[in-house]
Amino acid sequence: MIVYLQMIETDEDKSKFEEIYQEYRNLMYYVAYKRMQHEQDAEDVVHHVFVKIAENIKNIEPVSPKTKQLIVTMFDNRVTDVFRVRGKHPVVMYDDELKNSPVTENEREDLLTECILKLPEQQRMVIWMKYKQGYSLREIAKALDISLVWAQKIDQRAKKKLEELYLEGGGIL
Repeated sequence: MIVYLQMIETDEDKSKFEEIYQEYRNLMYYVAYKRMQHEQDAEDVVHHVFVKIAENIKNIEPVSPKTKQLIVTMFDNRVTDVFRVRGKHPVVMYDDELKNSPVTENEREDLLTECILKLPEQQRMVIWMKYKQGYSLREIAKALDISLVWAQKIDQRAKKKLEELYLEGGGIL
């Protein structure tokens, strides 16, 4: 909650936010988890809504039916946005698919796979999301909470490093 409170200027607004947070946080998480069936997605939705509440706390009343309706609307909109993105792209993300899938001996021997696995984490994630999952750099930047320019730079560096590793491993371009 400290992160949210740092976004708020006055003590009165901080107190109002704390009251809203205490009143709705558990319920929001419960409903988010029930609808999304994924712990991290539920946490992300709840976090996003509380960031929006903190940003707009001056325009929000203390705990009341009107406040509850506003929070429910914000919450529903965020869940809808997440599901809309899922409809456009596969649900399985980089970490889940790469870390939990067994790697066969043939894949281990594949030079390109070995090179990708040697990339730094952020570069590997961008390569995975762009070329395996089909995300655009703009969508990757949003998902990783980085600027588009930074996502482009990571992609550029990852491809350069991947080429170096591939050539060092005996690959031919």
